[in-house]
Parts: sequence; structure tokens; C-alpha cells
Amino acid sequence: MPASTPLPRYAHRRGTRGFAAFVIGLAGFVVLGVGAVVLPNAALDSTAASWLIPLTVAFGLAHFVAAYGLVRRRDWGGRLVGYLSAIGIGVAAYGLILTLTGMDPLGATSKLPSSRAWAEGLGLLIWMIGLWLVAARYAFKAIRPIKPNPAAITYRPMAAAAI
Repeated sequence: MPASTPLPRYAHRRGTRGFAAFVIGLAGFVVLGVGAVVLPNAALDSTAASWLIPLTVAFGLAHFVAAYGLVRRRDWGGRLVGYLSAIGIGVAAYGLILTLTGMDPLGATSKLPSSRAWAEGLGLLIWMIGLWLVAARYAFKAIRPIKPNPAAITYRPMAAAAI
């Protein structure tokens, strides 16, 4: 029976990278939708809109660049997911603080009743924090170096001496 060639170390983490790419891509679709559809239709000051719309669209596109980096097994892919997750969690946490203290940044621009807009905005912020946490966890798990297991290394001095 011929000896099978072992898989390269990165092949053992292929599903982890793919899952992280899927989750960060999902977050990218949400951010891109907010930047391309929601913000232009919101009642914002023109100066605020001129800053928020391009930054949000660029942030959403960066999610897809990070997903590409993960799928193609680039070293920078996992780090970019970490940076995007940190920025996104920071912005969402700031939005949570504003929402919970009564400032309600999402309800002011919504056509929904105030209580429903508050609840949906709160749910969206919490869901996005969860997405970024999951994406960062699996992206970092996928790119960390695999340490060899010393227990799996077999050394047989008797077999080597008999040959």
C-alpha cells in the first residue's frame, strides 16, 4: 500500500477560513446596505452625509477585501478582519450607548414608530457586534500557526537500529 501524502498544515483550517469569510462578507453586505441605501435617504445634514456615506461604503467594501484575503489564504486577511471587527464593534458599542441613554441615533431618521425603531436599531447593533466577534474569532483561529503535537511524533530507535 503506497504511503499517502499528508495534507499541508493550512488545509486543516480551510473550513474555518471559509466560515470567517462568509460571516465577514455578511457583515459587509449589511454595512454596504447602510452606506449605499439607508444613509442617502436619511434626514442628515449635508456635511455629515458627505462624510458618512463614503466612509461607510468604503468600510463595507473593505469587508469583501478581507473575505477575499481569507479565502485566498493571505496573511493579511485575518489581520484585516480583526481591524474591521474592532472598528465595527467600537462604532456599534457607541451606538448602543447612545441608544440606551435615550439619544436614539437610529430612531431619529426612521419612519417607523419610535419604540419599534428603537428596538430594531438595538437589535441590529447587537447582531452586528455578534457577527464581528464570530468573524474575528474564526479568522484568528484560521491564521494562527499550528504547533506540532509531540505525542503524535513517533520515534522508534529499535526499528532504526534493526535496519
